[in-house]
Amino acid sequence: MFSQDIKKEIYEVAEFTNAEKLESTKLLLKYAKKHSLKTLDAMQLSVMKAISQTELKTVVCADEKFCKVITLEGFPVTNPIKDVPL
Repeated sequence: MFSQDIKKEIYEVAEFTNAEKLESTKLLLKYAKKHSLKTLDAMQLSVMKAISQTELKTVVCADEKFCKVITLEGFPVTNPIKDVPL
């Protein structure tokens, strides 16, 4: 269960602050039109950026458009649909 995984510190809960809200807006202005970045994706990416690229080994994402934006922001991406042999 997810709540148990959080207690075991498998996952870390990150806070969405005003800094992330501002960063989300910047990301939307930068990528929404050309790369179809969505609001919730921008929010997720802003938190990833706040956590730091050095702490994230890879971002698992199956949305190809969002994968592109994540890569443009310098994060490694694993697409479970494309990257895992069937």
